[in-house]
Amino acid sequence: MTAKNIEWKSSLIKSLIYRAITVVLGTFTAYILTGSIAIATGTALLTELVQGINYFIYELIWSNIARRKLEKRIIEKIKRKEIKLNINYSSIKELVYVFSQIDTFDPKLYLSTLNIFTSMLENEELEELREDIQKYKDHFVRVHSKRKLFFPEN
Repeated sequence: MTAKNIEWKSSLIKSLIYRAITVVLGTFTAYILTGSIAIATGTALLTELVQGINYFIYELIWSNIARRKLEKRIIEKIKRKEIKLNINYSSIKELVYVFSQIDTFDPKLYLSTLNIFTSMLENEELEELREDIQKYKDHFVRVHSKRKLFFPEN
């Protein structure tokens, strides 16, 4: 059973119970005004049928809006979440070396690689590798310095 089915059934049950209570109250109120149990019952049932359908639709719309807002917040939170990886120094050193050997004419890839180098150089946990990282970054920049990469405005 999916969450949508559960919401739908829960909303229906909630609507039916509420409507049963209001039918009794509506019949009683209409009886006081009309003095006829038949007219009071008919009026209360017709009113409650229309209001019940309206309330049920309103409840479904409200639940879907709330669910979508929650899903959107969760997705945004996941997108912003920073992932912490546990890898060893030799893996980082190898990764940095591979980045330094990237041969690209794509400005986005070039800038992304530079950003990775910068992030690694700013990471205090990589202090022991800072010298090697800087060496590989310098190599990467040097290799690409002779190229005329086109950087779009945006």
